Amino acid sequence: MEDEESYAHECRIRDLYASRLPEFRPDERLLQTEHTYEESKVRGDMRTIDRDDTIRIWEFKINAGYEGLGQILTYLALARKDVAFQRQVRGVLAAFHIQPEVALAIEVLNLGIEVVILPDKMRLAGAIPKAREPFLLPQIPELSTLLPPSVKDN
Repeated sequence: MEDEESYAHECRIRDLYASRLPEFRPDERLLQTEHTYEESKVRGDMRTIDRDDTIRIWEFKINAGYEGLGQILTYLALARKDVAFQRQVRGVLAAFHIQPEVALAIEVLNLGIEVVILPDKMRLAGAIPKAREPFLLPQIPELSTLLPPSVKDN
């Protein structure tokens, strides 16, 4: 149930991003969302193309961790195979938060995956509450320690 709910949130965020693609990525155009690959039932979240004819395969997550990295790597491999390695294909992992180790792996291993941090305002599209720092309540002294000595004795 939680996976289905998370998927629904991610789809709404993806759809909003796709509708505003010219604003966020003026040199790219949307090819399609929910792109499927031959010989597989998996689907990439979004597929775009830029002015240099580079295809981008997108994976949207609320919080991107190891699973998101595995998904975009799989989609990237399928997409490159789909075009018979004749075109430039890059992956994009888009999320509000990317696990630091995942971002490091992408950079150090030169995986051909771009990391996009989604604008916080887009959380509203997916009904995702903003992550907040813990709110610490102030320590309230016991009332009797605040009273003058004459009142304490009574």
